[in-house]
Amino acid sequence: MSKARDAAARVVSVCDVITGIVASGEAAFLDDIRAQWAAEMGLIRIGEAVSKIPVAVRERFGDQPWRQIIGMRDFAAHQYDDLDPRRVWRTLVTDVPRLREYLTATVLADRE
Repeated sequence: MSKARDAAARVVSVCDVITGIVASGEAAFLDDIRAQWAAEMGLIRIGEAVSKIPVAVRERFGDQPWRQIIGMRDFAAHQYDDLDPRRVWRTLVTDVPRLREYLTATVLADRE
């Protein structure tokens, strides 16, 4: 469980960085290629950290779409030219905060 907590803590840290990236709003994000690339790297880091959470632990916390999170990492890493900045924005402002909240309330709060 320690490995899962460490990975979850890394994800939460990346989520916090992403919160800073989106703070300027959607228009600013869509106009700033550096912010887009930074956010894409954040998604890659999130997927990478999630992939390091042992499968048994991910199964125990089945309320998250773990495979899709890892899949987004693969897509961002290998098909970055096909990433739609608006889709990335939606992921950043909808899914990332939910993931952060979930990890904080469940994986990081779990003491078993």
